[in-house]
Amino acid sequence: MDLTALLKQIDAKKEQMGTYRPLSQADMRAIEHEKKIAHVWSSNAIEGNTLTLYETTSILETGMTVHEKPIKDVLEAIDLADAYDYMMDLVQHKQPVTETMIRDLNRFVTAKTTRDVQNAGAYRVEKAWPAGFPENAYPPPFEIRPAMADLVTWSRTNQARLHPVVYAAELHQRFVSIHPFIDGNGRTVRLLMNFALVENGLPLINIQPDKASRDTYMKALYTSQQIGEHGPFVRLVADYVDKELDERIKILQLNEKNLQDAALETNLPHRPK
Repeated sequence: MDLTALLKQIDAKKEQMGTYRPLSQADMRAIEHEKKIAHVWSSNAIEGNTLTLYETTSILETGMTVHEKPIKDVLEAIDLADAYDYMMDLVQHKQPVTETMIRDLNRFVTAKTTRDVQNAGAYRVEKAWPAGFPENAYPPPFEIRPAMADLVTWSRTNQARLHPVVYAAELHQRFVSIHPFIDGNGRTVRLLMNFALVENGLPLINIQPDKASRDTYMKALYTSQQIGEHGPFVRLVADYVDKELDERIKILQLNEKNLQDAALETNLPHRPK
C-alpha cells in the first residue's frame, strides 16, 4: 500500500472510531495511564535508559526505586512522566506550537538530570552532531534561534494544509535537524510529535525501543535529514498510527459487545432462587 492509500485508510479508521459508543471515563483513564507509562518507558529506552517497562511502572505507580538501577534512569522516568502530563495539558487547552512551549517541554524532560539546571529548556551554545557522524554537524549555536523561529512559522503555515500524520512526522524531522538543546532532544521531539497527532484527533504512538525498531526509526530519520527524502519517516509514523488505530478499534468493538451482552442479560426473565 502506498503512502497516499495508507493516509486515506487512517482517515477512514479515525472516522470509524466515532461510530462506536465511547468508553467509560474509568476505562479511558486506565488506557491513558497505560499509554503514558509505555511512552515514558519506550522513549527513555530509545535513548539508553535501562529501566524495563515493569520497573518504569513500579516507579511511576508506587514511587518505589529499583535496586541497582542508576539514579539517573529513575529520575529520567519521573521527568518524562511530568513532561508527558504537560504535553497532554497543552492538547486539552489547544495550545499552538511556540518556542516557549517547546522549551518548556525540554525543561520538564531534563529537569532533574541536566548537568546544569540552567540548561533545562535553554538552547545549546555548544556544537553538536549525530552520534557516529561527526562530519554531519547540526546547525551551529548562533543559527538555532532563527531556525526555531522558522520551525514555528512552518508549523503555523502547514498544520492545516498537511495531513496530520505528515505534519507530525515533518515537525519531528525538522526539529531533530536543528537539535536545539544540549540534552533531551529525542524525548522532547517525540512528545512534540505526539502533541501534533493527539491535537488532531489521532492516537498517541510510541516508537518501540527494540534494536530492529530503533534502527528503522534512526535510519528513516537519517534519510530525511541527510538526503532530504521524507517519505520513509512519514511512512514509519503512518504505520505506527495505523496500527494504533487498529488497537483502539478492537477495544471499542469489545466494549460495544460487552455492553450489548449486558443489556441482553438485563432483559432476561427473573428466575426464582
